[in-house]
Amino acid sequence: MAALEPQHMTVLKKILAERFVPFLPPLLGAAKPEDQAAKQLSRAFSAFALNKLLNITPKDAAASVVDDFNDKGLDAIHYHAPTETLYLLQTKLKESEQFKQDEAQSFCTGIRLLLKQDFTGFNGNVHNRKAEIEGALDACSRIKLVVPYTGDGVSQSAIDALQVLLDDDDLDEERLDKQVDYYAAVDITRDLLAEQAYPPVHTDIALQKHAKVENPRTTYYGIARLTDLVALHKDKGKALYERNIRYFLGSSRSDVNKAIKTTLRDDPGSFFYLNNGVTAVCDEIELKGKNPSSGFRKFKVRGLSIINGAQTVASAAEFVAQHPGSNIDDAKVMLTLIKAPADGPFGKRVTKARNHQNPVQTANFASLDENQERLRQEIAHLGFAYHYRPEASATGLQAISLDEALRALASRQDDPRYAVWLKSEPARLANPESAEYQALFPATLTGVALLNAVLCHRAIRTLVVDYEQKAAARSQEKLIYRHATHVITAVMMKRLRQRIGAATVMDAAAIPGLISQPLDELRQQTFDLGRQRLLGEGPLAYFRNQGSVASFMADLMETHFALTADPTLPTLRNIDTAADAYPRKRLLDYLSGKAPQL
Repeated sequence: MAALEPQHMTVLKKILAERFVPFLPPLLGAAKPEDQAAKQLSRAFSAFALNKLLNITPKDAAASVVDDFNDKGLDAIHYHAPTETLYLLQTKLKESEQFKQDEAQSFCTGIRLLLKQDFTGFNGNVHNRKAEIEGALDACSRIKLVVPYTGDGVSQSAIDALQVLLDDDDLDEERLDKQVDYYAAVDITRDLLAEQAYPPVHTDIALQKHAKVENPRTTYYGIARLTDLVALHKDKGKALYERNIRYFLGSSRSDVNKAIKTTLRDDPGSFFYLNNGVTAVCDEIELKGKNPSSGFRKFKVRGLSIINGAQTVASAAEFVAQHPGSNIDDAKVMLTLIKAPADGPFGKRVTKARNHQNPVQTANFASLDENQERLRQEIAHLGFAYHYRPEASATGLQAISLDEALRALASRQDDPRYAVWLKSEPARLANPESAEYQALFPATLTGVALLNAVLCHRAIRTLVVDYEQKAAARSQEKLIYRHATHVITAVMMKRLRQRIGAATVMDAAAIPGLISQPLDELRQQTFDLGRQRLLGEGPLAYFRNQGSVASFMADLMETHFALTADPTLPTLRNIDTAADAYPRKRLLDYLSGKAPQL
């Protein structure tokens, strides 16, 4: 079993320090100052596990921690009254180590002493809670052992040691659960990401003149009050559109959204006839009561997600907010409720098919890529907002758009064609079904790597734009900087590979100072090489040609990486295999791998 990934360990430690350490019992041992912070995080990990497993507050979870010197292998003791269960924990906050036999044996020793109510060898944290623990031992109906760990598994010898304890009839303790619960890296990652996930929408929906389709999918359709959907929008926010391809684009960016607001202002009674309607999927639909006077039937729905009509509902909500005295009670809309998992293939198919009222770009369907939501959740933990769905609020230095992510990730690729596609065919990279998109967003891409790539890309592009602006008007130098910008960026990004791939977020303010001198050298080398190559050909046409860019980038990397004397290069220059994905692939791959890291 894999250990907790470094980027998730960084997030976990931050949460432990901020959310749990302040509530921990004071340290009893005289640990060295340099060791105290690490010890506190290790203690807080027990509280984190209790918080996630039992849904108790961080304060209550931290109060259950007894981890300290002389804890006899017991790191936390917690009585969960609702289930009458006494939880005993031993945790291990190590990035790579397994939970081992000696730790399991220590845990077993502490459990035996506790069950005998022999407190003599325990530390002050246990003695301070002696009466509470004795009461829990008397009241509990079950005793559960839990081992949370961040390393790469539990050794077989540790499992065997715990099993010896569980099989020991001499303990005379029938309440001891025979199954140890292991809270591992996969569980920790799931719970960390869940903190940034949108909660499922469970609500009631009222439909008038409804009808039902049984096969192949249970579906109800009918007339809904627009005011009901506006109220739902106000209450649930983005969670209501979790599976839609876009959030609200804003009325200023969409003629359709402007028209929606105009109709609501001038003729709300005609809204039903002028609108295409709203489509939603949900996990469950349950028929409830009917109002005889209005003819509306209530439906209880779970896991609701509007997959088409986000602009309709959000525009109406914006109109109501901007015109609080307006009355849109006469506005109705056709609503279709389909019982289907929104993240299943059928839900995605319906989403694609029904989104054609506002102009739709191929990139919008990246919202159906589950990988994008994982990246959003990871990046949210790092203090940034990743907007992979188009929306009006995706602005500011802390916001990252899908387009910006595509450009930054494309600039990381060794394949020189990405520098050409960025210039001539950017839509190619945004198609979720293309091989190019899938190479940019593999399942192994982490949120911190994406964020670091964007921060580096921003800093590089800012300096390159400055080079262009300072060059003489209508000069060849100015045109080279303008049209070779993706090539320059790609070469410099290769020198930042290690920093981008680190487990921590780079300091955006420090990046310009880190790259300014080598980037200025790269600028001059690009200009010098451009003057040699651009004989009778314009920079625009040259840097849109894949063969030209591959050759140019190879020579530029050779110069900038100081590899002109590398004995391997002459051989690689002469290799040209038709099976390679692009010209000079082996040479370019070799040069990319030799990039000196900043």
